[in-house]
Amino acid sequence: MTKHVIDKPKDRSEIRAREYMRLEREETPHAAVRGLHARSLGARGAARMREFLRIERGREA
Repeated sequence: MTKHVIDKPKDRSEIRAREYMRLEREETPHAAVRGLHARSLGARGAARMREFLRIERGREA
């Protein structure tokens, strides 16, 4: 005797895919954040970085 149409389990692959996408979206950084990290410092930023590193190493003026 076969099961009735209603007695068959539902396909959960859609729910799994939706939850997977939600988790991926929450864990990965936003596109704007990725853009800021990828942006180069430029001439002014590089000079500032050199000064910060100089101070961090303990060399004052």
